Amino acid sequence: MKTIRAGLAVLGLCLIQSVSAASYPQRPITMVVPFAAGGGSDVLARVVAERMTAKLKTSVVVDNRPGASAQIGTRHVVEAPADGYTLLVATNSLVTGPFLFSSLPYDAARDLRPVVSMADLPIFLAVSSRHEVRTLQEFVTLAKNGAGKLNYGSAGPGTTLHMAAEWLKRNAGFEATHIPFKGSGVAVGALGAGHVDFNMENLGAVQPMAASGRVRLLAVASPKRHPSEPDVPTMGESGLPDVNLATWVFLMAPAGTPDEAVELLNKTVNDILREDAVREQLLKQGFVVTGGTPDDVLDRMAREAELWGGVIKAAHITAQ
Repeated sequence: MKTIRAGLAVLGLCLIQSVSAASYPQRPITMVVPFAAGGGSDVLARVVAERMTAKLKTSVVVDNRPGASAQIGTRHVVEAPADGYTLLVATNSLVTGPFLFSSLPYDAARDLRPVVSMADLPIFLAVSSRHEVRTLQEFVTLAKNGAGKLNYGSAGPGTTLHMAAEWLKRNAGFEATHIPFKGSGVAVGALGAGHVDFNMENLGAVQPMAASGRVRLLAVASPKRHPSEPDVPTMGESGLPDVNLATWVFLMAPAGTPDEAVELLNKTVNDILREDAVREQLLKQGFVVTGGTPDDVLDRMAREAELWGGVIKAAHITAQ
């Protein structure tokens, strides 16, 4: 009898788990953006969350928890129940954090698991129009002849845009002074006004300045030309190494989140990213959609760590 009861108990537990997995989600899902509202990752999260709400038949809400270089929002997700109802809208900062900070309140590899890659915001070399340069090579010649007199703006120390400029300096062989600002909006404004010579910028932030003629886009740091700016060559086409420098946005969940939840979330987001209307909407914001499997996220995290870790160490960048 004890054996029969034990068997029935195990069977009952399996049935409960099966029903629970099959009925996920049963309540609202929260996507935590560890940055302020209005930024690139926030815009992307809201587009995807709206479509997830329709597909999953439950509310998917975006919760902005900015601060401490994304650590506040990330820690909130790490400490949340691993049940599929709290997700992290992560960026490269999750990968670069260990290189920039001497200590972090979490270990991303241990405390989080990947769900899906969502999109890239490719980074462009944008130069003030007060400089009469039309190509990357002309700009590099200007920078080398300036003997370190040029300066560049960024959204702040340790940001992807700051590190992208350091990659450019290192690979093109010139020096320039970093002028950090509090966000891309201010940095782009300084570039458009001619207060800085160049920036490495996401398209959405700098495109209005380029359209008005106040800045020129000379190259994009991606393997392919951007669909919204097909006349702007890639770094590789312009004589520098082929590279993919982008603000990468992807979805993570607390470690221990059930496979069934991760699989459903992955499929749902991939389906959304394949919708023509969504791709066009995101393209207008400068995004190039990615998608893929959780393993694809792991593989890219390793590549990003190698890329940005090398830049950070070579340029002695810190964010604290």
